[in-house]
Amino acid sequence: MAGSLTIAEARKADILPALEILLDSYLGEEYFTREVAEPILKEAAKKKELFVAKDKAGEVLGFYRIAMDGTFLVFAYLHLIAVKKELRGGGIGTRLLKDAEKRISQDRGYPFFKKLFLLLGKKNRRAMSYYRKNGYVRVGTIPSLFSSGVDEYLMMKDLGKVRHTT
Repeated sequence: MAGSLTIAEARKADILPALEILLDSYLGEEYFTREVAEPILKEAAKKKELFVAKDKAGEVLGFYRIAMDGTFLVFAYLHLIAVKKELRGGGIGTRLLKDAEKRISQDRGYPFFKKLFLLLGKKNRRAMSYYRKNGYVRVGTIPSLFSSGVDEYLMMKDLGKVRHTT
C-alpha cells in the first residue's frame, strides 16, 4: 500500500479525513478532542504545513503537520503524524516521515544545519522504538508539559549539513 500513494500539501477537503485519522490514533486518545484538533488542522492547512498521503482513488490514508521554524524559531518541528488505524504498520507512516525529512532538507531557509524535532509521550514506548530505528535520539525530557505527572521526550534527528547552490 505504501508504494501506491502520493503525498502532497493538504487541501480544504482533506482536513476532515485527517481529523478523523487523528482522533482515532494514540495522539487523539491522549491529547486531542475534536474541538481542539479541528482548528489546529485548519490553521495548518492554511499555513501550508499539513501534508496528506492519498491512495490512487484520492482517499486520505495519513498525514503530518510540520512547522519549518517551529523549534527555537529555527529548526523544523513535526507536530503531528498519523495513519488510518487499519493501515498502520504497512509503511505509510515511514513514507510520511521520510517525506517530511526530505522537505526539511530541501528547504532553503536558515539554517544550513538541518534538524527535525518532535515530542513523544513517555508512555508511548512503541513510538519511541520506531523513532529510534529511524535515527531519532532523545535530547531532553520536559516534565508535566501537557498534563501533570506526564513527561514528554524531546526527540531530534540531525539531517546533516545542507549545501545550497545559487
